[in-house]
Amino acid sequence: MLKKIMFLSILTLVVFATSAFAQSNNEAKKLFNEGNALLKSGDFNGAITKYDAALKLEKHEFYYYQKGLAEKKSRKTDEALESFKAAVKTNPEWAIGYFALAGGHFSAGDYQLAIENYEAALQKNPTLGQAKKGLAAAQTARAQQILTEGETTKAAALAASAVENDEKYDKAYVIMAQAYNKDGKYDQAIQAALNAIKYNKTPRKGAAYFELGLAYRNQGNTAKAKDAFMNAKKDPSYARNADYELKMLK
Repeated sequence: MLKKIMFLSILTLVVFATSAFAQSNNEAKKLFNEGNALLKSGDFNGAITKYDAALKLEKHEFYYYQKGLAEKKSRKTDEALESFKAAVKTNPEWAIGYFALAGGHFSAGDYQLAIENYEAALQKNPTLGQAKKGLAAAQTARAQQILTEGETTKAAALAASAVENDEKYDKAYVIMAQAYNKDGKYDQAIQAALNAIKYNKTPRKGAAYFELGLAYRNQGNTAKAKDAFMNAKKDPSYARNADYELKMLK
């Protein structure tokens, strides 16, 4: 789901009627607009052909950007990355180009590169809110990788950075709770898990409740641990593990 979110079109954020674009090659602009119409209609390959034709006449970041969107929608991930890289190379000051490139790296699972490009986008345009949310998602995904590698302290720190960028990002709090539990920092794990529960607006809260239960169990608070595991059990993904923990508490 995250990968899908990262590539929602932000076409409405781009003001194509800039003076620089107004001075562009008229035939290239015509091809570009035809490509946009095809992209909107769902003819992604047709749109790519139009953008390529426009690029033969003029190298412009907008053309590369839109071509990248069409390629991404056609599931041509590698080609989309190259187009977004070309957009940034054409205009190194364009925040949207870095945003798109970050999304491409995120979709490819290259979370560190995604982080770097979201940060670049925010350097160019600190008001780009979607880049902050994207950065939080990339930091959380990278924190999960680091946690899997056993780097608990680094994972917790990166997840903490994620919530600085998006304070309501429940997935980051879950990673924090997991890392703190592994480090024996149970008070911090409890607070992180409670935040994850607070900000998760879906019924699937098993991960947060499970970490909450582990923290309470390790503190010797059996009653609260049981309550947390009972809530975790309501989530099918955690039902089996939660049931096991409940049996161990009897």
